[in-house]
Amino acid sequence: MKRARRGVITLAVGIIAAMPAAQGQYAKLDSATIQQIAAMLPANPAGVGVPCTNRVTWKPLAGRFNREIAEAEVLLKAPFPAWSDDAYLDYSRTGSRQQGEKMLHARQDELMPLVLAECVEGRGRFVERIALVLDGLATQKSWTLPAHDVKLDSFTGRRYFVELNSADLAHTIAETLYLMGDWLPQATRVRAMDALQKRIFAPMRASYENDKGQSWLHVKSNWNAVCLKGVTGAALAVLPDRKDRALFVAGAKYYINYYRMGFGDDGYASEGMGYWNYGFSHYAEMREDLLRATKGKIDLFSDPKMRKVALFGAQFPMLPGNAADFGDAHFMVRPDGNLMSYINQVFNLGLKEDTSEATHAHASLTWLMMQDFPNPASQIHNATGSGKFGVSLIGLRTYYPDAGVLVSRPDVGGRLAVTIKAGGNTSHSHDDIGSFAIGLGATQPVGDPGGPSYYTSQTFSKDRLQSRLINSFGHPVPVIDGKLQLDATHVHAPVLRRSFTQSQDSISIDMSSAYDSPHLRRLTRTMVYRRQGTGSVKIEDSFDLTAPTEIEEALPTHGTWSRLDAQTLLFTAKNERLRVLIDAPGGFNVVQERINEYGNPFTLVGLHITMKRSGKVKLLFVPE
Repeated sequence: MKRARRGVITLAVGIIAAMPAAQGQYAKLDSATIQQIAAMLPANPAGVGVPCTNRVTWKPLAGRFNREIAEAEVLLKAPFPAWSDDAYLDYSRTGSRQQGEKMLHARQDELMPLVLAECVEGRGRFVERIALVLDGLATQKSWTLPAHDVKLDSFTGRRYFVELNSADLAHTIAETLYLMGDWLPQATRVRAMDALQKRIFAPMRASYENDKGQSWLHVKSNWNAVCLKGVTGAALAVLPDRKDRALFVAGAKYYINYYRMGFGDDGYASEGMGYWNYGFSHYAEMREDLLRATKGKIDLFSDPKMRKVALFGAQFPMLPGNAADFGDAHFMVRPDGNLMSYINQVFNLGLKEDTSEATHAHASLTWLMMQDFPNPASQIHNATGSGKFGVSLIGLRTYYPDAGVLVSRPDVGGRLAVTIKAGGNTSHSHDDIGSFAIGLGATQPVGDPGGPSYYTSQTFSKDRLQSRLINSFGHPVPVIDGKLQLDATHVHAPVLRRSFTQSQDSISIDMSSAYDSPHLRRLTRTMVYRRQGTGSVKIEDSFDLTAPTEIEEALPTHGTWSRLDAQTLLFTAKNERLRVLIDAPGGFNVVQERINEYGNPFTLVGLHITMKRSGKVKLLFVPE
């Protein structure tokens, strides 16, 4: 096998005729800006890291990818997973995403271990399989997740468009072409580039020309960051024409502002920790791509607001590895270890890093290259005076004033914490005005149950709020006269007052507008968190009513519970024990219901109270 050290150059020559230079007018992109960016870019395209032909650089990494080598060796012994029309079309028939996505990932997920194994070894034993995978991916019917191809445009080849999976896959393919260079057969390289052109680059150029065609360009959510990262990284890695690459960089710079608009000025991530892991890891990766390509001239962390967003993973957890799982976040989701490591290094935070495999949710081929081939420009903030945040970054509390979200933490050595929210609701949110989560050590005995473990066709449809996991029924908020909360994305629940001291935090939320109940004049929820001793959390709901009203307070748990006496319940989770002392007018009845929707089973402990007139329900949580 011929192994030239000019891999990327040969690739460019082979396909340059298929790659038109950026030209013409663009709806939102200024031609002068494109020219300025082009002057920043190198003459030849480049991905992250160095090509595998650079044996001097790659050989020292031999022990770094032992796991990937073992995975690649297993793949060599197995047939390449077949494309299945039946699996892809299962979503169209049943609304289930699992079969189609499993089939797609079984094929495309082979690239990363195979490429890393070959780059480390450099012996050629994985090249044939890599070429087989690339050929298969280039010719398969769709790169699009079935749930995003509702009209089957991609499946039938009527129209290719960019979405989450196709963008990420394009970046992986482009990085593979960059790393492998002439080690791959010329026919495979041309076939892969032709697929990138038809499925990704051509649709994106058209969208940049008319500001249409890709709805996510204007979406204020993780879709925007994920898709822009994929197409921009792919363009920088393989497009031979510098001005063509500049078009994609200009598009990223302009349209990433929609992702930015999805956050409050306080940096709160309304989509929750899980989606911050997902979306912001792609934002950080695109930041790295642009930094490298422009030698530090374009830095997405230069925006003060996005620096606040970058710190969400450090500032939102109420205890180490323990963050509230509001919205669609999985129960007990943790900040992603790879992303936190990057942010820790870039901002010189001095945080103790979590290297557990369970937190490495985002570990793409390009991300691993970022880790193993660090970019000095990534440390630009340390060099320009952002300073070292240190332990004061965390402190006793984090308050997000725009969202009305408070995270209260114990003093050093304490184990009880709480997070409560007044708002901050967007597309991935639930009806959860006033929801809270109580952290005790490494678990949450009581509080918000978190979101789905998987999605179906109903999850983001008009029937989304029929789910008791997503509507307010399954959350630690009242049901009033059988009425659940209104759609939280249309509700503003003002914070009436708040007080923060060394010994305690308190916040009062007017939840009245979250309900359409004929007898409710006003509902105020007050949380008081005390740090003395082992700590305590008091939730007090004050009801102003015009007539006798049935109230049900909810205490969701993923653990177990028991009633100790007339006024006390005990919740147990992972050997942590939390007592709840309940003070309700006229007493209360306790009922439980097992809820198991979207793969997130939990127990809802309900306190049924008959309010004959206005009054207060007080819940005092104290660890044993």
